[in-house]
Amino acid sequence: MWHASLLRQAVDAAGAEGSVAVLVGDFRFGNGILLEDRDVSGTLLDGFVAIDPGAMTLEHDRMMLDRGLAGMHAWHETFGDRACYVLWDAFGRQVHDRLAGRHIAGGPYRHPVFNYDEIAAALPDLRIVDLAPLLRLPMHEVQRLFVDASNHPSYIGYLLLNGLICDGLDVLEAYERAVTTAESELLDLARKLSQAAGRKVLLTGRSVWLDTFSRYMGATGLQRLTEAGLILAPLDQVPGQRTPAQMVQDVDLAQCAVAVLSAGGADLSVHLASAFGMGATLWSDTPVIDWEYATQATIRGRGEITDFIRLDPNLPLRADALSPVLDPSQIEFGRAGTPSWLGLTGLLRRVAEGAWFRLISGKELWRIENEVLITYNGVAFLTGGNHQTLKYSTGELKPSTESLQIFSDNIEARSQQTSARGIPYMHVVFPDKQSVLVDEFPIHPVVKLGETYLDHISAVAAACTLYPADELRAVDGACMPLDSHLSDTGSLVVLRQMLNAVGVDAPRALSMIEQRIDTPRRWPGDLGGKLDPPPFQEVLTLAPDWELLELNSGGGFNDGMIDILFSPNAPVNQTVLLFGDSFFRMMLKHLSGVFTRVVCLRTRFYHREMVELVDPDIVFTGNAERYLSQVHSDDEAIPFMLYRPLRGIPEQFHPTFLEAWRSITSPRSARSKTYFADQNGMRVNSMPSGAEFLRTMPQASE
Repeated sequence: MWHASLLRQAVDAAGAEGSVAVLVGDFRFGNGILLEDRDVSGTLLDGFVAIDPGAMTLEHDRMMLDRGLAGMHAWHETFGDRACYVLWDAFGRQVHDRLAGRHIAGGPYRHPVFNYDEIAAALPDLRIVDLAPLLRLPMHEVQRLFVDASNHPSYIGYLLLNGLICDGLDVLEAYERAVTTAESELLDLARKLSQAAGRKVLLTGRSVWLDTFSRYMGATGLQRLTEAGLILAPLDQVPGQRTPAQMVQDVDLAQCAVAVLSAGGADLSVHLASAFGMGATLWSDTPVIDWEYATQATIRGRGEITDFIRLDPNLPLRADALSPVLDPSQIEFGRAGTPSWLGLTGLLRRVAEGAWFRLISGKELWRIENEVLITYNGVAFLTGGNHQTLKYSTGELKPSTESLQIFSDNIEARSQQTSARGIPYMHVVFPDKQSVLVDEFPIHPVVKLGETYLDHISAVAAACTLYPADELRAVDGACMPLDSHLSDTGSLVVLRQMLNAVGVDAPRALSMIEQRIDTPRRWPGDLGGKLDPPPFQEVLTLAPDWELLELNSGGGFNDGMIDILFSPNAPVNQTVLLFGDSFFRMMLKHLSGVFTRVVCLRTRFYHREMVELVDPDIVFTGNAERYLSQVHSDDEAIPFMLYRPLRGIPEQFHPTFLEAWRSITSPRSARSKTYFADQNGMRVNSMPSGAEFLRTMPQASE
């Protein structure tokens, strides 16, 4: 409270009339000042942060309290009644001291120095937000306001502060509203989990996730949670709460679905058997969820070192432990991997609504049939094919160093060649389904080839490569349940990324495309068609209502196929050239909503001669993630127009297609300019005659 720069920042932020709410921290902050041998007598100073253990004496604590109170008076002189003060740390210290039985031996709680009521009484002229009524409640209930013993506010704590500071509620009213708001969501998730499992569910084990969940519920909330069908019984007892044996004394565990949360995936069988009075063999096959492991990357990415307080390195590990895929927003700051509100509810929702609840209900999780993995929820994943997808996604196989280098060299060379022609360029790696629906895919951890390549290629190549797995994961319905490809909704997600990468701004066109993804289609999908009997999926598809001419070279094969789309009223009057596979072909209509001319060449390579012929305004290359199992150099590509002859297919194009192809590959000729101008008079969605020239659906094994 005596940090000079902080007060200046508050003055700048509040201005002449703004209000200020101050959460008063630990008065020991900056106590290292007392170890200095220079003059530090001023009230407001900079340069001292955190708490120095060497300065934690009774005398120093009293001096720091005096300095802190002087700092608060300086704030009052600056802001007057425009500022209110929440003595959050003094309040939290008393809660946690009383829970731990500290400073209460002689009667009512009394800290040697830092007492909430004394501090508030020493500041009669300041607007102190009164938290004292909460100190008259049971401490094992009030602890809901904190995620840990360091007084960091929980979601309930922030709801309380919001009610006090922003809504003007009294403290008990704000507390009751905060608890009810959070508890209702947790109880609803408990009921969903119990319904999904078809019986009561027991969550036990040793994890900071369980610690945090227990704090959120308090003792009375835990009873309501049990009534909702979820028994929370961590091995490490939270102060004021019952032991595991007490939590289940009226419950037949044999009739419960059980899951164990265990830091580091440790085998807790012996400890669980002791705590619950049941044999260790009962627990040996119980599903284990390793929350702590899932938080490591985020903690290290924040520059911290992990400190998992529930990790026991002396225990053997469960090789089959599950670890959720987490977003950084699901993890509180700090070293322990404490779940945020999103982390707490997210894991509950994942178990209740995803495939994981099958683990605790004893039902079949998944099966493999004809190179297709199908989950209990009816979601299909490609496992076989030429690219051995399952072996790469589980890490059994890894791409060679040579393949990684070739990919990097290809992208760099393409970037240099397009840059020399002044053409924007980007490569798209279309994530495989298991890289998007990570939670639905039952085999963990999921190894993503796209991430592997991005981690190993040059900075130049990485800057020219899109791998939109995270963006797709954030959108419901981005993948089709029975298909290896993206849905039209997922393709729109990728299109947004592509346009942004090459600097094309077309918000109205993207909005129009999104609105037209409204036509239901029911079919087995390329993966569903491999099952016996084939199931069906119904997905909303894109139905353009803009003028559009689609032409295809025909042939019923992959490499060498040509698609041309003309959309004369599209907002961007440019030619886009695509080199890629079925993922590009399935988003051609999307591209036609943005560009007047779209040309897609089905090939794994970048063909320089076709760039010369088409003279495009933008070039995209792309491939399905599974194609990264083995990458071939562009130097090995045959001329694009030899694909058909080398397959023994005569060059017999439909006249309508041939005229369009001639114009596309000689765009500067007078005949081409006349042809392009004539497209303005075409019918909506007109197609060349002859069904044999319509493009065919791609096969999953390609």
